[in-house]
Order: sequence, then C-alpha cells, then structure tokens
Amino acid sequence: MTQFRGKFTNKLDAKARVSVPAPFRARLAGEGLVLRRSTRHPCIEAWPASHFDAAARAVSPLDEPTEEDDAIAYALLADVLDIAPDPEGRMVLPRDLLDHASLSAAVTFMGRGEYFELWEPDAAEAQIAAARERMAARARAKAEGSGA
Repeated sequence: MTQFRGKFTNKLDAKARVSVPAPFRARLAGEGLVLRRSTRHPCIEAWPASHFDAAARAVSPLDEPTEEDDAIAYALLADVLDIAPDPEGRMVLPRDLLDHASLSAAVTFMGRGEYFELWEPDAAEAQIAAARERMAARARAKAEGSGA
C-alpha cells in the first residue's frame, strides 16, 4: 500500500503550476491523482486515482439514493478533478481549489498515509502545531489518569 509521509514546500508559479515532491511522485509511480476540497480543513486532498476509485461505493441503479448518498455524490464525487502530473511532476491547480486553500506563492504538501494534502505554508505549520498540542494534551491526560 502506498504511504505518503513527510512535509515538503514547493513554489507555485504564475501559471498555477506546482511540482509534486519527488518522494510523493515516486510513490505515485505515474498514477494520476484525484484532487478534492477537504471538507474538514482549508486544504486540497490529493488521492491516487486507484485509491479514490476503490473507496467509492458501488451503487446499483435499482437503489433509491438517500440524502446521505446525494451528499456524498455531490461533495465527494461531482466536485473533484482528475489530474495527471506532467513528466516533470508538475500539475496545474484550478482557481477554485487555489482559493479554497488560500494558495498563492507556495504549497506545502503533507503526507496523510493513503493520500496527501496541499496547504498554504503558514496554515500547514499552524495545523501541525495544533495537532502536536492535542497529542501532548492527550499524553498529559493519560499520564494523570494513570497516576504517573
């Protein structure tokens, strides 16, 4: 299974192109990406196409869609972009995704295991700092609960 790990920052050029970091390109092995707005954070999720396709639930035309099915289809399937980085690993980011993630001069790529995220660099650092603090608070609470 492909694992995207680490954090890398690359420049965003005037044509809205950014290079996928070499370690991430190596893990993609030429596979295309599915880009989508994160529904939880001000960033873009980048999924290897095969992982995204495998996660999509098969729907029978005989099934009547529920409201949840509609929400998933509209938010997670209709509002995505299939993209193939060029031979140099560059991809062009569309304006709506740039705006969603507040990207202008640089992009921070953060590994999330099966996929990676594209963040505005300062927002990425703030997200990591907040996550570290949450983990430290959990560790403190656990230690206090065990009487250590």
